[in-house]
Amino acid sequence: MGLIGNTPDAYGQTWHLPTDPERLTYAQMIEICSAITGRHIRYTTVPEIAFTIGGRFNTELKEARELLPRYRDDNIFDSSKFAARFPDFTVTTYHEGIAEILDD
Repeated sequence: MGLIGNTPDAYGQTWHLPTDPERLTYAQMIEICSAITGRHIRYTTVPEIAFTIGGRFNTELKEARELLPRYRDDNIFDSSKFAARFPDFTVTTYHEGIAEILDD
């Protein structure tokens, strides 16, 4: 953000911040977590009806249900514009980022 904010010709434009160009699924991210931790990490998906029913009794579930439409479609971040303008900027890969988070 600081780099964009301090670059005069970047002013007044829309930017996607730099992202790893390798687009991973949530399942692939969990596989990376498993590899880094050296253990199998299980996961499951919760059906929307569970949020609907649970939301009647728990306000946090009700609020979480309101976010579900955001996850029906893939979020695709195209940072090619950023990469072209700032070619020397080093982007953290998903593997590096996950390793850093799990190392803490």
